[in-house]
Amino acid sequence: MTIRGPFAFILVGLLIVSLAANFLIVGFAAARFHGGFDGPDAIDRIVALGARSFPRELRDQIGDQLGRHRGELRAALRDLGQARREMFRLMATDPLDRTALNAVFADVRAKTARLQQLGQELVEEVLVDAPPEERAKIRSPRRGWR
Repeated sequence: MTIRGPFAFILVGLLIVSLAANFLIVGFAAARFHGGFDGPDAIDRIVALGARSFPRELRDQIGDQLGRHRGELRAALRDLGQARREMFRLMATDPLDRTALNAVFADVRAKTARLQQLGQELVEEVLVDAPPEERAKIRSPRRGWR
C-alpha cells in the first residue's frame, strides 16, 4: 500500500516534527543529568533543587534529614550513574544489541525510581512532623511541572 498526494507530505512532515521533538526531549533530559549532578556535592544540589519551593524552615529540616541519609542517597546516585554510563556505552556499540540495551534501560528506570523513592521518603519524614501552617506554604516551582 502506497500513500500518495498531499496526505503523504503531511504524514512525512508530522513524522519529522515528531522525531525532532523526541530528540529534543531526550537531549534535554540527558543534558540535565550530564555533568551537573556528579561529584561529592551532587546530592546537596539535587535536594536543593527539589526543595526550592519549600519554606526555609522545612528546607532546613530536609537538609538535616539529608545529613542522616547522605550515604544511602550517594550510593543510589552512584548506582544510577553507573547504569547510565553503561546505557550510553551500549548505545554506541556496533552492532546494537537491542536486548542488552532494553535491559540497561530497565536498569536505569529502576535506579532512577529508587533514587526518587529515597528522596521522597526523606521529604515525607519532614512533612509528617511539620505543622499544617508550614506545609501550607509549600508552592509549586514557578518553572517546570506544575
